Amino acid sequence: MHMLIPFSKVGEVLHELQDLTKFIIIGDTIVDITLKRKGTESDVDLFALDISVLVDDDKIRNFAYERGWDYGRTPIDTPRLLAPIDDDQLQIDLYENIQDFFVPKEILESAINIKIGGYEFKSIRLEDYILLKANAFREEDEDELKTLLYLLGEGKISIDKEYLKEHIQAFEENSESIKERLSSIGIKI
Repeated sequence: MHMLIPFSKVGEVLHELQDLTKFIIIGDTIVDITLKRKGTESDVDLFALDISVLVDDDKIRNFAYERGWDYGRTPIDTPRLLAPIDDDQLQIDLYENIQDFFVPKEILESAINIKIGGYEFKSIRLEDYILLKANAFREEDEDELKTLLYLLGEGKISIDKEYLKEHIQAFEENSESIKERLSSIGIKI
């Protein structure tokens, strides 16, 4: 497990990354922010808007190397940047809609502004994060959803079920199975 990387440092790295592309935060960073944690122990998942993570691979690699960052690949073969922070590394995974990885346009268009360190960034809403997790539904996604359900029960987070109901439609033919998956872990829509 990584050490906790403070959001002040995460913000600086993401701010630098804005020189390469506009992006929307789509990963569990949103949960850390919602819970008002001081930092993150996980990677930061970004949906790139101005570049193609497949076509612009060289551009992304050069951007990383110019800054002394390491460059790797995610499990679905998109770019992974590793920015050194103190004795640790912040892992930033870049995505776009490819094959099984799909973020509906409606979700990206509903992005909200969040503050990380001294900077503002666009992020998907917690509800949309839940829908993406229910859509992917690998074992780790299911675990993450169960954690969120627990946090809901504890009153540490809240979700807008009407919003969920509206946005579930964005997944078209998958929307029914997403509804069933959420229901199976206790989130009734």
